[in-house]
Amino acid sequence: MEELTDRVVQSTSLEPSIAKAAIGAVLMFLRDEVPEGRVAEFIDKMPGARAAVTAAQARGDGGLTQAIEGMTSFMGHGRADLNILIGKLANLGLNETQSRQLLEATLTRAEALIGPEGAAKIRAMLPEMAMRSGVTPQPPEEMRPRM
Repeated sequence: MEELTDRVVQSTSLEPSIAKAAIGAVLMFLRDEVPEGRVAEFIDKMPGARAAVTAAQARGDGGLTQAIEGMTSFMGHGRADLNILIGKLANLGLNETQSRQLLEATLTRAEALIGPEGAAKIRAMLPEMAMRSGVTPQPPEEMRPRM
């Protein structure tokens, strides 16, 4: 976790406490989307990751989650976990560039801990966020077209 935090602080110029909170929010999002498999392996292999997720859960967002869920449900879009994550990152003060750098650092760390294939599966979970933040998702090997 410290290595990832240091990388995020260096690439985003965020304060370490904000970087840890943002990482926790991303890990919580990933864990909630796919609680088992590669995400769980990534979180298990990164010391301090579970504590970051717990801290992210405990940190209030001033009603942001409920407001976004309410708006998207009203508009017929259902639960909008990705929008909630983006809102949480913005609430922490991250701009689009910092959010993109945070995601890329997280995915790079995932690749180091669980390998390129495992990181590709996590990357594939983030297509809309990646599109909004400029990170290009790569589908897992088994989902790529054969030539």
